Amino acid sequence: MGSQASLPWSSPPTRTTAERHRSSPGRPPAMLPGRTWAGWPRCPEAMALTRLAPEAVSSAMAIREVTTLVDFDAMQTDWNQLVDQLEVPSPFQTWEWNRAWWNHFGEGRALLILEFRQAGRVIGIAPFFRRRLLTPGLGLSMLLPLGWEGNGLANGLTEQWELLFPTDCRMALLESLAGWLQARPWSTVLIPGFAERDPLPEWMTRRIAYRGKGVVFDYRRVPTSWEALVASLNKSMRDNVRYYPRLMVRRGQPYSFDVASTPAEISAALPLLFNLHRERAEASMRIAHDDYFDHPNRRAFIREVAPRLAQLGQVRIGTIRVANEPIAVQMWLEKDDTMFLYYSGFLPSWRAHSVALLATIGAFQDAMRRGMRQIEFLAGGGHPKERWDTEQRVHSNIWLVRRPRMTRFLFNLPIHYRQLA
Repeated sequence: MGSQASLPWSSPPTRTTAERHRSSPGRPPAMLPGRTWAGWPRCPEAMALTRLAPEAVSSAMAIREVTTLVDFDAMQTDWNQLVDQLEVPSPFQTWEWNRAWWNHFGEGRALLILEFRQAGRVIGIAPFFRRRLLTPGLGLSMLLPLGWEGNGLANGLTEQWELLFPTDCRMALLESLAGWLQARPWSTVLIPGFAERDPLPEWMTRRIAYRGKGVVFDYRRVPTSWEALVASLNKSMRDNVRYYPRLMVRRGQPYSFDVASTPAEISAALPLLFNLHRERAEASMRIAHDDYFDHPNRRAFIREVAPRLAQLGQVRIGTIRVANEPIAVQMWLEKDDTMFLYYSGFLPSWRAHSVALLATIGAFQDAMRRGMRQIEFLAGGGHPKERWDTEQRVHSNIWLVRRPRMTRFLFNLPIHYRQLA
């Protein structure tokens, strides 16, 4: 891959980066709905660098610009079929998640979703929106992916995000995207969730202004029974998952783990999730925790999207109760045979009993009983995840600039951190 500029600023904030790595509303001006751009005709094998001739035009792949809510709504079926073709399909990538996200974070932004078609079939989607930043003497046009909250919050609640480019056509789709970018006005583009060794077209490579620090995603396959999973763990973790449930009983505090799964149950459980998540964040503990729901639009978004996902069987919330008092809560998402461990919370007065671990155990047991065979621990590495003997994949975000000579100027703007990160 071509050289990358060295920039005097740190990457957008992420939960954790790690060293260990195993394996792998409105329409913008001058945008006409339905306009297409012809791209490349086939899905070639991926290569480290490819050359794109700007004049190369083929009717085999066309790009449609989706700029209205009506057209966004019409994409649901094709969108979700593409999600199913990704390496790790998740609820974060679904139409339901992104449509609800736009309801709560789309103000002041303009939809610009790119739909790639070949032989009348949708084969890729780049879910962008346009944001214009106006500074004295300068206007910047940014293309950002749905899920990017900005204002210092990065991709916020959308823990897994990427272009909906299936592997077999990924390079051809990237080439077509590069050709579209050559013919359109923009200042900077954010390409999300790129794996460390994923190739890029040469035209894009030469315009990389910054590649963010790699964000670790821990995951592991699990056997068919809880007992087999426990037996596969290292001795320390094996002892912990056996000790703390017994400790509660021995101290005369038997507990239950209740699971909410229907839309009504999920809606009823969300206030508890928000409250216990905040309680944990406000407590003085050795490891500091952020309150990720300390933003009204985030809570409103979750209140909308979670019941939608529950209708699809893609979200559950488990609660640890002692004498009917809720003391810990764990939310997780599901798709196919994979569970995605999401946000949690607990009463700090119970932390000595490792009630957060008990909630995680309850979530794993519930999911495995219903056929889940992979656990995704989501963004950010560290011991609480690695102790489950995980593997890791690393993704990073790539910032492109139209004119490489603008790189230092663009990213040294006084507002760069608040607006870009």
